[in-house]
Amino acid sequence: MASSASDLARPHVWRPANDVAAAKTLLLLHGSGADEFDLLPLGKALDPTANLLSPRGLVRVEGANRFFMRYEDGSFDEAGIVRNSADLAEFLWVASGEYGFDPDNVYAVGFSNGANAAGAMLLLQPDSLQGIVAFGTTKSFEKTPFKKLPSLVGKRVWIANGEQDHYSPPERTEAMIQEFEGLGAKVELLMHPGGHTIAGEHVQQIARQLS
Repeated sequence: MASSASDLARPHVWRPANDVAAAKTLLLLHGSGADEFDLLPLGKALDPTANLLSPRGLVRVEGANRFFMRYEDGSFDEAGIVRNSADLAEFLWVASGEYGFDPDNVYAVGFSNGANAAGAMLLLQPDSLQGIVAFGTTKSFEKTPFKKLPSLVGKRVWIANGEQDHYSPPERTEAMIQEFEGLGAKVELLMHPGGHTIAGEHVQQIARQLS
């Protein structure tokens, strides 16, 4: 069967918790060039009691998996981000019916391309997520294409970036925070002194707050 963007033929990994229905679910969204197995250790470190659902990005660029395109000038395929957000929301809905997890207790966890996908999904498909954990992220849209402004009241956002990460310029991070907070989300920014990587201390801090 050919995989589609939203159905369960899409390559993915499902790692159920002991009590699937009661546990939160972490939707793991990998970075460019990785796959659905890449962030499983991160998900386990963030919450060892959670369900883990990890889909593969279906955009292929020179053999590398992505959730959407980034162009050579550093800009993003914004139409592709919108499509990906809708596809992931539909995938989550189908998966919740198949696997039995609570669709109202899902957090997206992403790195880089996957972190951007998580942030866009919260903005465009807010009913699909309770919050996001975004490592090495930046603002996806020059102007977010809302059909109507969502309420993100009660949603939680963790942004964990590096001070030397050129992928995540401070002014775009600040604009992203302002957008999330302006819509009612509770945002926490964590910074480490390095570059485009995930810091262990950030994982530990977020794990304490996520539980």
